[in-house]
Amino acid sequence: MFELLIVDDEKFVVDNLASTYPWEDLGITAIHTAHSAHEALQIIQFENIHIVITDIRMPGISGLELIDQIHKLSSKTKCILLSGHSDFSYAQHAVSSRAVAYLLKPVKEEELIQTVQTAIDQIETEWKEVTSHQRTLYTLSEHLPQLRSALLNDLLQGKYIPPLMLNKKLTMFNLPDQRDQLFAMMFVRMEQGFSNYDDYSRSLLEFGIVNISEEIFAEKFQLWQCKDIYDYLVFVITPKDPGFLSDSEMNEQKARKILEKLSLQLQDSVTQFLKGSVSVLISDWGSYPDQIYPFYQNSISIIRRHPENLHGFFISSKHVVPPAEFQPLHNLYEPPMLIHLLEAGRFSAVEDKFMSIIDELRTKKGYTYEYMQETALMLGSAVLQTLHKQGLLLEQFADIGILKATDHETLASIDSLEKWGTRMIDSLRDHADKETKGSHHTIIQKVQEFVHAHLDQDVSLQSLADHVYLHPAYLSKIFKLETGEGMSDYIYRLRMEKASHLLTETNEKIHEISRKSGYVNPSHFSRVFKKYFNMTPDEYRSRET
Repeated sequence: MFELLIVDDEKFVVDNLASTYPWEDLGITAIHTAHSAHEALQIIQFENIHIVITDIRMPGISGLELIDQIHKLSSKTKCILLSGHSDFSYAQHAVSSRAVAYLLKPVKEEELIQTVQTAIDQIETEWKEVTSHQRTLYTLSEHLPQLRSALLNDLLQGKYIPPLMLNKKLTMFNLPDQRDQLFAMMFVRMEQGFSNYDDYSRSLLEFGIVNISEEIFAEKFQLWQCKDIYDYLVFVITPKDPGFLSDSEMNEQKARKILEKLSLQLQDSVTQFLKGSVSVLISDWGSYPDQIYPFYQNSISIIRRHPENLHGFFISSKHVVPPAEFQPLHNLYEPPMLIHLLEAGRFSAVEDKFMSIIDELRTKKGYTYEYMQETALMLGSAVLQTLHKQGLLLEQFADIGILKATDHETLASIDSLEKWGTRMIDSLRDHADKETKGSHHTIIQKVQEFVHAHLDQDVSLQSLADHVYLHPAYLSKIFKLETGEGMSDYIYRLRMEKASHLLTETNEKIHEISRKSGYVNPSHFSRVFKKYFNMTPDEYRSRET
């Protein structure tokens, strides 16, 4: 849960603090060590260090300078200073550098444990404040435009959001949450007058168009807008007055005329103030929010019939929603797409997505063969693209039948299409599993060989990670997953086993066995050995004889 870094230029001090204190009882799951401030700063850059215990007097960069640099790299890291000298200036610097404590050597175990616990308490308190309800609401308000835009894009693309969840999001984002109220859609396409701008300038112009739109429509309507996947500005327009169309003098035709007038005003204002032209489409009135997706699809098809031009169009179109059997397969195109799930290696999600498409196919009463062709081509293309992005050739997967997407056997029935698609997904999953296991096995084997060859030296997680060209945190994770044993526990066990063997099979002196087992300081070796075997090296050797 927490990661600790111990820094001291005296190796036996570092080893003593790292291996003889009950850090796991405090929830510390990873202990890193460094023998200089420079080495400590390198570790800080790559590891998520929560607490640092550092000596003050070290060659080069001092502990005081170290904690100043640590706070520049990681402001939330807590630092504890150790010193063999009582110096008021040190204490002053420690306070100004926001150190948790300034402790004098030799520090008592209880005192150091309590100080580290204090640091942990401070970390937990700070994160509770970050995740507090008030802070969350503040952060939410800062990101409302992006959140609203993302939600509208999801609805435009047909992503299914359970009604209860949708209502909660609409309320949270201060959007109209009254089901079945009327809405209209407005599409704004920037025309050739804007084509010469770079992306940054264009985004500013889009922001200007949104501001102009809100100013023009503000009296009677609320706007909810986003930029869709085709780079159109899409606005959902809802009346501020729920009874807008229930007024006896206001029918849908009059309400539409109001929208058309405001839309033409928008076009004129953009031309006048932003020196460019836009095309605008206004939809008919629909039922909010259920008809957002079909209205969007129909509007897009209408806009495509009007090519881009210099001066812009005003497109006034009644919504004529095609019959249900002519609608594209909803689950096939609803995000996340098959290609994105395959590229992410989320095979269970791919399987669920594919089965939802199959289930939708079974509900179709007509044009089933064309829908099956569409599904087979989409899945086959997604699989092929995924293979090529991984540097794999189609011939390596000839058995899964990607090229059989449109043959008679595959499309003979929905059941045969289901079997074909499931077989492809399963084959890709099996290949990925084998690749992962094979890669991990090779890495673990290299690590174990390196540890055995350098057991009498300072074998650190960083040195092992450098040996196999991986990030230390990732190496630590896969080692634990593959072997069921933590890296430091593994090295510790091997050293104790080697020491045990040397004590029972040789007459070498304790200090020689200590060195060959990777411990420079014999006293520290004796303490570690006793902790592991519950007896000193001398007692262990005497017992065996």
